[in-house]
Amino acid sequence: MLHVPFMDVRRCLTREDYFELVNGPDFTVRWMLENHLALSHQDRQPFTLPGFCTTCSSAVDFAVDFEGAWQAPDGFVVPNWREFMNCPSCGMNARVRMMQSLSTAVLLDGPDKNHFAAYLMEQVTPFYAWACRTFPWASWTGSEFLGPGVSSGTIHEGILHEDAECLSFASASFDLLVSCDVLEHVDQPARALAEIGRVLKPGGTAILSFPMDPHLDANRRRAEVTMTGDVKHLQPPIYHRNPLSPAGSLVFTDFGWEILEQMRISGLTDAAMYVYWSFELGYLGIQYYFLGHRRHS
Repeated sequence: MLHVPFMDVRRCLTREDYFELVNGPDFTVRWMLENHLALSHQDRQPFTLPGFCTTCSSAVDFAVDFEGAWQAPDGFVVPNWREFMNCPSCGMNARVRMMQSLSTAVLLDGPDKNHFAAYLMEQVTPFYAWACRTFPWASWTGSEFLGPGVSSGTIHEGILHEDAECLSFASASFDLLVSCDVLEHVDQPARALAEIGRVLKPGGTAILSFPMDPHLDANRRRAEVTMTGDVKHLQPPIYHRNPLSPAGSLVFTDFGWEILEQMRISGLTDAAMYVYWSFELGYLGIQYYFLGHRRHS
């Protein structure tokens, strides 16, 4: 587990671990606080909460919006804490700020700063720009998915295209790999995980985020690519924002606990979910990331 100051982080390996945690006394108090905050803003107008941005290393007022909010049957609305709590300085939301903090912990503890290589499955984002600017001594690679039919490793107008299911990199290329909400948009996530395991150096770290339904044991397919290259929808289509596509990115998979076993099969033998919370750092709601290390040969 990576240590981030002023934050409660809990490791979960099973559905039972998870529900024991979120139904326990600590999260009961947190739910009460968050519900009070939500009840105070049922007019659904944007508001701010004070906190500390680890990216900017400064006290800020995090911005909260009700876009994508969760609505209970009685009409009670709770903000999407994961996708908001935006810092007014760097613009990062809670989910991305957490991934930055975890990446920083790995980079500052890197075994060889002169030869440290990191891969972010994004390139046109503020996260990638921040990484290159903050840690110039590391060798950074970023990429985007530019569409089907494009070969991995192709560069178009300065953007590197990579298909997560078939990366162009040599095996054992990276000390760190970070994937922020990418895997749910991949047709065959198990293949993408196998590629993640392949391109990591022995002992390398993978930090992954993606939506997951803790009530699901097995992953649930929402769509699939057919032999003819067409997309077949198995569930009503859901699209997430994509900075390179106004149409957004289609969600192919709702992940369940099966994803941990798929990570382990890929070589991330200590794969686990980590649930985190911090009022001071602007991490509200039940948020989590997935972490694993490539086994040594």
